[in-house]
Amino acid sequence: MLSLRKTVPGVLAAAALAAAMTVTGCSSDSSASGSPSQGKWAKAEGTLVFGAVPDKAGSDSNIKPLEDYIAKTTGYKVEYYPTADYTALIAAAVAGKVDLMSSGALQYVKAKNKGAELTPVAATLTSPEVKDPGYYSEAIVPKGSTITSLSGAKGKKVCFVDPSSTSGFLYGLYQLKKAGLNVDSTGTDANGDPQFSDFTPYFAGAHDKSAQSVASKQCDVGFAEDTVVTPAVAKGELTAIGKEYVPGSPLTISANLADAVQQKLSTALQGATLDAIKGSGVPISDGFTENYFGVQKEDESYYQGINDLCSTIAAAKCAK
Repeated sequence: MLSLRKTVPGVLAAAALAAAMTVTGCSSDSSASGSPSQGKWAKAEGTLVFGAVPDKAGSDSNIKPLEDYIAKTTGYKVEYYPTADYTALIAAAVAGKVDLMSSGALQYVKAKNKGAELTPVAATLTSPEVKDPGYYSEAIVPKGSTITSLSGAKGKKVCFVDPSSTSGFLYGLYQLKKAGLNVDSTGTDANGDPQFSDFTPYFAGAHDKSAQSVASKQCDVGFAEDTVVTPAVAKGELTAIGKEYVPGSPLTISANLADAVQQKLSTALQGATLDAIKGSGVPISDGFTENYFGVQKEDESYYQGINDLCSTIAAAKCAK
């Protein structure tokens, strides 16, 4: 996800990044049956459909400068494909309704393993100081909690982001597993969400909401990405009791697009530094500059660790 996944803007987002334009996702004749040389567009030739998860308020407008930059750099029209949650974004990718996608690593891996034709070309950075796009899944408790390690989560209510969240679920389960808790699902609830014998899960729906639910003591323990946790810890609302490194959020493009289109789009995304976007003359919003810090070129190999973890955490349902 772009870094618009947090509370504020509303991640990345990946995601936070949802835009003003609603896309139907229906394919025209030319997009549905293009020859290999022409490729296949999600909606119509010359229009790039951009999918991302709006998991925070204001995420639609926060990603708009990147959309405008891509349009200006490639010469194609860019339309945002609004999705309500991670599951909807994965489904859109699998159905070929998006030409490019900003998401968390787990959403990319899930979509890929379900048959989505996606290629990672870059990963978004999480702050102006870093060169590595990776970030941290942090384990949190309310300020003043007697729980000082994740072993204390046994028998407690645990806040997660979403069953398809990378740092807010997959890496949360990984940390709990390392602490000795059983993370094998015992079944699902009425909403289809996984249940566990060693703790009671609560899915907050977004990173900021997970952190807020822990701070308000709705949950005894929780998980969220570091960019949400750090300011809450500084304010004295939360205490961090663990963390795990997570590969950065990918920008992926459809392998169904013609090679020339893929190359043009890859070049645009890999060169999408904040300075380049500002220098292009597209309108810049405060929400964008507060949450977008550029990208680093990456490929599929960068996300192999997610696939490896998926094979050991069955409850995440992300293995092939």
